[in-house]
Amino acid sequence: MAGIKTIRDSLESRAVKILVGAIVITFALFFGWGTVFSSSEANVVASVNGKKIDLYDLDLEMAQIQSILSQRFDNPDFTIEEQVLKSLAINSLIRDSLILGYLENNQVKISNLTAYKLLSQNEIFQEEGKLSVEKINSFARQNGFLPGKYIENIRNRIALDFWTTGISNTDFITSNEFNKNVSLAKQTRDVVFLKINKEEKKKDIRVSKADIVNFYDENNSYFMTRPKAKIRYIEISQEEISKNLLINDADLELEYQAYLENFDSTIRKTVSHIMLNINKERTSDEALMLIENLKNRINQGEDFETIAQEFSEDEGTKNLGGSLGVTDGTAFPDEFEIELNNMSEGGLSSPILLNSRVHLLKLTNLLAPTPEEFENIKQDLIDNLSQQFSYQEFVDTLEEASDLTFSYSELEPISERINLNIKTSQFFSRSEADGFFNNDQILDLVFNELALSTETGVTLLELNDESAILIELLSFQESKLKEFEEVQEEVEGLLVEKVVSDDMNALEKQILEKLNNQSYSLSKVESDHSLKRQTYKSVTRSSSLFTKNALFEIFDIPRSDQGKLFKAINLPQGDRLILKVDSVEEAKEGLSQEEKSSLNDFFVQERSDSNLVDLQISMQEEASIIIN
Repeated sequence: MAGIKTIRDSLESRAVKILVGAIVITFALFFGWGTVFSSSEANVVASVNGKKIDLYDLDLEMAQIQSILSQRFDNPDFTIEEQVLKSLAINSLIRDSLILGYLENNQVKISNLTAYKLLSQNEIFQEEGKLSVEKINSFARQNGFLPGKYIENIRNRIALDFWTTGISNTDFITSNEFNKNVSLAKQTRDVVFLKINKEEKKKDIRVSKADIVNFYDENNSYFMTRPKAKIRYIEISQEEISKNLLINDADLELEYQAYLENFDSTIRKTVSHIMLNINKERTSDEALMLIENLKNRINQGEDFETIAQEFSEDEGTKNLGGSLGVTDGTAFPDEFEIELNNMSEGGLSSPILLNSRVHLLKLTNLLAPTPEEFENIKQDLIDNLSQQFSYQEFVDTLEEASDLTFSYSELEPISERINLNIKTSQFFSRSEADGFFNNDQILDLVFNELALSTETGVTLLELNDESAILIELLSFQESKLKEFEEVQEEVEGLLVEKVVSDDMNALEKQILEKLNNQSYSLSKVESDHSLKRQTYKSVTRSSSLFTKNALFEIFDIPRSDQGKLFKAINLPQGDRLILKVDSVEEAKEGLSQEEKSSLNDFFVQERSDSNLVDLQISMQEEASIIIN
């Protein structure tokens, strides 16, 4: 449990200051001021060992992943499909939940007090040099957080960061391991091989009608029809309900009035800063002089973000160009807010002396929200009302349909009551299902439950939050053996494949025995089996001359077997290689110190990543995971 100990020891390290500063700003960047989620059961998207993951968590994780992808591709407009992003986020949240549970079980906990203590190091949460919980709560609300959830997220982020750091810091690589890894990475091998071509061997295969019939009789399971079902069904879909809804003017007017009443017109300011510490090495006068000098440079045309990255001593914001996030006039210390009230967009403040630090503020963006005119958002209002009304009608229809399935065993009376049409499918198998029916829930119900049931009736299946289906099984065709005449060509093809595979296996075994027992020379094997010897010199691990699988096998041969042991390798197309490693050459060129350092970091990171993945897989296999 060295990693756990390292995690505990790290909680007091200097890196905490950087981490918390980054968390504060990261959260501010990800959320606008209108995003607030409830924690009701309806918003639970998954659970891990009984612990719930809600929409609030999902939205934050999706925003974080989207930001990471935009940075990785160096494109602020880069996006991926929402469903793909959602899937990535849920998987990430599940992994995080497993890790947090593991830490908790090992008595590693980040308390609220720890989170507040770390947040107190950031001046935006201070009032008269002391931590202000109200400022934390205000900051959370301004950036779309419920205060309690904000602190929970910070606790989790700190714990996850120290988990990764703690586990990573326990991994190392010895000098001998390093030299061995470098040697293996740079190694080249000379390879001699024979290639047995499957297609050439297939040309020589002849099978009789009797052989084909016999293969058919002995392998009936290969030639069975797939079970097929024919059903009647009623789709209940919020999307379809929405298409038939009419939104009247009175409803639109009420919705617009609600929009106006709830509109928040508070002016928002996006703020950045440069911070200089006052300490033993720098007096307040020197700090003020330096900050004035930096201000003059910016006024003369130099970039504020570049200056902040170079000179600011706020570890949490400097790499973000000094960005502090958004305020509505209450999020930052009073000294900041008073100065900001007298600034225009793009302007710089006077130097602000606060708690042994000097700050230079920049008002990077000023937003005074105004409500949209009715015509500009009319379609949005219609869409919102349509969503609300259609969902309510969907829920009402679903509840009524559920009750009716207990009263009726056929679809007709249910169809009349809920005013939805009955549709009838053609016969289809699992593999033939497409469109609406290409759904595991529907296929499992039809082929695993209804097909095996002796009772008839109507079954209601809820597919997701927006759709359901009422199903009545009309007919079911069991699997049966296809007639020989119908599948004769397929039977012959499978038989030929089996024969050629058996022949190649026998030939491979025969050649390996002769070569490895040294009863035959390579030249003799060439001659007897019409094969051609080939030699590749100085093959590397990244060579394009062989497939990846073949390269793995080649470099897996022990050095002690070079020039002696022949082995067989299967190729993707069915061909076979009979080969031996003729010689092994180590890299002759030495590595520079920089290359050694880089490779060492790479090897350690690879080992660390492997250990982390192994732990996570182990936890996932033992966990109870439910995705809604």
